[in-house]
Order: sequence, then structure tokens, then C-alpha cells
Amino acid sequence: MLSKSRLLKILRFCRFGFQRLVNQVYLLYLRTVKSYKNINDPQRSFVSAFVEKHVEKNQFFRKVKKVIDWASIDRELKQVYTKGMSDRGARAYAPLLLFKMLLISEWYGLSDTQTESMVNDSLSAMKFCDLTIEDKVPGHSTLSRFKKELREKDAYESIMLKFTNQLEDQNLSIENGSARVDARLKKGS
Repeated sequence: MLSKSRLLKILRFCRFGFQRLVNQVYLLYLRTVKSYKNINDPQRSFVSAFVEKHVEKNQFFRKVKKVIDWASIDRELKQVYTKGMSDRGARAYAPLLLFKMLLISEWYGLSDTQTESMVNDSLSAMKFCDLTIEDKVPGHSTLSRFKKELREKDAYESIMLKFTNQLEDQNLSIENGSARVDARLKKGS
């Protein structure tokens, strides 16, 4: 026969375990359903067609976007960067958007402020980041906090390595540039 105190301990443990399970299921639900800022609305403006026409001239971003399995990188990022996973507060920027901005920063040797400006100014960079011309570009401080959080959680290098490995699997590499026109995708030898 169980004592009353032992029975209460078991009930508390079960309640705690059940609550934890509910929380994990809810977090999984939020990761799959909750939308982020700047998730492209299927209703696009009249400007979008004009932008598409002009973006096609820059092949670099389009090629990189095509050869990478972004879904796998997005899953990896969402495991580490959990901003926007709760119902509280303002909607967060999608981690994949911020990661693509980090890539631009790396490829062109830009500061966070310069990266923000480039994505604001360049239609090709905007399109690479899955933004429309009407979308708000994340600020440099958001980008900086994102990068800091990835580094604090020891995920920055591993996610960058997964990106690089995807390129190498296709015998490709990124040749960094010092200006927008210098970065390019090249076949390996």
C-alpha cells in the first residue's frame, strides 16, 4: 500500500512529465505553423513582376538559391534559433532570412550595417533572401543578435559547414568578393 505522501509525489511527477510533454508538442506545433515576418504573401503587388524581370540579370544569387537544399538548413536553424516560436511578443524574422543575410555579409566582406543596406538596395539580394520590395529588411542589430546567438550556441560554424558541404557535393565553391559584382559561384577542379 502506498502512503499518502508517496502517492502525492507520484502524482506531482506525472503532472510535471505530462506538462513537459504538452510543452514539447506545442513547441513542435509552433515551429511548423507559426509564421514569421516577411513570409511572402501569395498576393504580390504589381511591382513584383517588374522586380522579377530585373533580378534575372544577376545569375549568382539565383544559382546559389537553386543548388542549395534550403529546407535542411532551415530545420537546423530552427533547432537553434527559437525566436518567434512563442505566441508572445512581436513576430520574429525567419532564421533562414537572417542566415541568407549572413551569407551575403560573408561573401562580400560586409559589416552588419552594410549588409542591411545591400539587401535594402539590391533587388537581387532581396530576392535571394526571399523578400519582396514591400517587405521590411531586418536591421543590422537584429542580424548582429542572430549571429551572436548562433555563435553562443556553437551552431554558426556547423551550419556554415553544412552549407559549404552542399556546395562541395556539387563540385562548387563561392569565390568571395569585395564588391557586389565580384562574388561568384565557380566549378571546382
